[in-house]
Amino acid sequence: MLDAAWAVRIPLEFTVTRDDFLLPALIFVIALGLQLARLTKGAVMAEYFGLTLISSTAICALSYLCLASSAPLVDGRLMAMDRVLGFDWLAGYHFVEAHPMLKIVLGFAYHSLIFQGLYFGVLLGVMGRTDRLREMFWMFGLCGLMACAGTMLLPTLGPSKLYNIATDTGFVPVMEHILSGENLRFTLSGMTGVVSFPSFHTAMALAYIWAFRGTGIIGWGIAALNLVMLASVPFFGGHYLMDMIAGAATMLIALGLIRGAPALWKKPQAVPATANA
Repeated sequence: MLDAAWAVRIPLEFTVTRDDFLLPALIFVIALGLQLARLTKGAVMAEYFGLTLISSTAICALSYLCLASSAPLVDGRLMAMDRVLGFDWLAGYHFVEAHPMLKIVLGFAYHSLIFQGLYFGVLLGVMGRTDRLREMFWMFGLCGLMACAGTMLLPTLGPSKLYNIATDTGFVPVMEHILSGENLRFTLSGMTGVVSFPSFHTAMALAYIWAFRGTGIIGWGIAALNLVMLASVPFFGGHYLMDMIAGAATMLIALGLIRGAPALWKKPQAVPATANA
């Protein structure tokens, strides 16, 4: 509803086709069928995937709207802050490019996010951890909303654009197209990431380390994978170090809100009165 209301206020249009509804509809039909068949764990898994798919589409569309309504670019300010912290993005980029095997490993880790999400939904669904699925769903949503807000308030095109380095990520041309304000027509199925500050990949890497806790060797393996992903974020995601610091803060804020929110509506337990001696 927010996306639709915002889109009519600015010259940005999303093309929606029948195919955009087929996969979510199919997932929810499967969820209903599994629920009727009393296969509760399967139904919960399908529901989780369906809700996550819908929310990710809505948040991605919101990021386009936020960038189209954003403040002036702040690349120079973030680069200056990186240099104060001693982070040399260009040197790191050339180091990765000079080591092909390292580049393959970092690239694999960076692009593993969607597969981690699928595996998480299956594993925790089989384990019957509805509470953990619910927590991750809200973590994803809150981090996405904060990332959209950051994109509007502190937009950047990233260090690759600042150094005029062509990459295969493809998001910089989309961002420049949105910022141009011309011919802003996009299809839902063709959207790509346009979030820069904070780093959503950083937030999700830390979120999955947290979400897979207590799963033994699987959790340790996921943690190792995401630590490698964090090393890949500046060069494969086109991010400043400050983007990553903000991404980590975003995850911690979301986690604090999720863990603390139930206390807002839980009724305090009555303290039993003690008899006087």
